[in-house]
Order: sequence, then structure tokens, then C-alpha cells
Amino acid sequence: MADPLEERVRESLLAFVDFLYAVVFGLIVAKLFDEVVHGQDNVLDKIGKVGLVGSVFYFLTWDWLHGRLLTLKNSYRGYWRFFIEILIACCGYGAAEAAVTAKVSVIGYVAAILLLGAWWARIAVREHPASQDLYEFRFLSVYQAICSAALIALLASYYIFVGQYIPWWVAIPFNLIGALFVFLYELKIERPIGVLGGPGVPFIHRDLMMRIRKMARSKTSLRRR
Repeated sequence: MADPLEERVRESLLAFVDFLYAVVFGLIVAKLFDEVVHGQDNVLDKIGKVGLVGSVFYFLTWDWLHGRLLTLKNSYRGYWRFFIEILIACCGYGAAEAAVTAKVSVIGYVAAILLLGAWWARIAVREHPASQDLYEFRFLSVYQAICSAALIALLASYYIFVGQYIPWWVAIPFNLIGALFVFLYELKIERPIGVLGGPGVPFIHRDLMMRIRKMARSKTSLRRR
């Protein structure tokens, strides 16, 4: 049986992280309206920036919710994951601020979030070696590390050959890349029905996602045969 005092400490740590994310999300919304919606940019630039901020906001929400669901099932065994989540929240605010000004550094902040998330998952595996979520932890650590490296390469290439700002017409493929990241992750991980399944892929109904996942797995099994 878990120590009641230890459980209270864990609940306090989770409450602190949740409060920090609430502050970050509030600041993101405030900056969006103050500097973009009510700013002096033309309509197309505003649309591009709103799209970037919206994608960052959804990614942070998706990442935080899935991290929280995994933590509720696999509680802290120390303080490493707690401090990593604080760093992720700080990088999330940096990503949103860069998106508000349409700076390409938003890619670097997202890459840092993914890399920190991969580290977080590796620590979770060490803390819970018999967890029912072991497969997701291992997939998360590898998948996000690979995506982080790819984003760093994209950031360097864009900065060298294009510049430090993202015009509205370039923001569209960047948003699609973010949606593709979530789609491929959800395609690999089986989700329960209801709120425990997380927010899922944007603009794709959960039932449709389940059918796509089954089709992908059936094709994979046929190839193995």
C-alpha cells in the first residue's frame, strides 16, 4: 500500500505542473489576441500566425494530456520527470511566442519539447519496468527522438536557405507536418474509448482513426506473412 504522505506529495507535484501549464496556455491566448488578432499585420499574415499558434497550442495540449494520462497510471518515483515537465512547459511558451512573431525558432522549441519528452519516457521505463504502457513509453522515446533530429535538420536548412521568418504560405505545410506527427503517433498506439483516449488527431473522428489503424495493422501482418 502506498504511503499517504508520498501520495500527497505526488498530487502536489502534479497540481504544480498543471497550474504551470494553465499559466502558459493563458499567456499564449493573451499574446495571440494582443499581438496578432489586434496587431497591424495584413490579413494573410494574421491567418498564417494564427495557424502557427493554433498548431502549437494543440500540440502542447495533446502532449500535456497524454503525459498526464500516462503519469496518472505510472506515478512519479522521483523528481526527474517532474522537472522535465517544467522544462517542456517553458519550451512550449517559447514555441508559442516564436509562432506569434512567425519566427522559424518555433521549430527549435518544438524539437526541444520532443527531445525532452523522449528523455521523460526513458525515465518512465526505468521507474516502471513492468508497466502496461511500456510499449508506448518505448515507442515515444524513439519516435520523438527521431522527429526531434529531423526538425533540427529542417530548422538549420530553413535558416540557411530561407531566413528566420515564416511567411503565411509556408505556415500551411508546417501545420501539416505537425498534424502528420500526431497522426503517425496515434496510428501506432491503441487508444481506449472516451476521455482516457486523449484528444486524438485533429479533424479526424476517433472511429475513422480506429478503422485506419486496423487497416494499417492488417496490411503489416500480411506483409510479414
